[in-house]
Amino acid sequence: MSDFKGIKKAVSGFLFMSLTLGMTFSAPQAFAADNAQKIGVVDYGKIFQMMPETKAADQTLQTMKNQSGAELAKQQSALQSAIQAYQKGGKPNAVKEKELRTQQENLQKSAMEKQRLLAQKEQALITPIRQKIDATVAAVAKKTVIA
Repeated sequence: MSDFKGIKKAVSGFLFMSLTLGMTFSAPQAFAADNAQKIGVVDYGKIFQMMPETKAADQTLQTMKNQSGAELAKQQSALQSAIQAYQKGGKPNAVKEKELRTQQENLQKSAMEKQRLLAQKEQALITPIRQKIDATVAAVAKKTVIA
């Protein structure tokens, strides 16, 4: 009778383990059949570069950069000329030195402001392009049932 209890216990354990493993391995397949997913890969960088709007935005930004660069170069040249003229004068002049420092600080502030404006303009130009790409990708995903 004790052998029967041992065999019964071993068979019960084996059946329990078999059922558990069977459910574990078959459950994902059952769910996968119901919820088959498709995965799509999108190369946003390539799409972004191919968009005609991107080329127009690049041209606009390049024009702004060129204009800002020319303005800053003109200010830099004026500052350099003022510094050279002061150095040729030979006499220390606290008022003139302060004036030159102020001019240099204004040049730095102007450069930072132009940089900020360029970044702002870049965002303003790029955001609609990204939104257009996102909308197109979402439409294609919905049409081809990719989520």
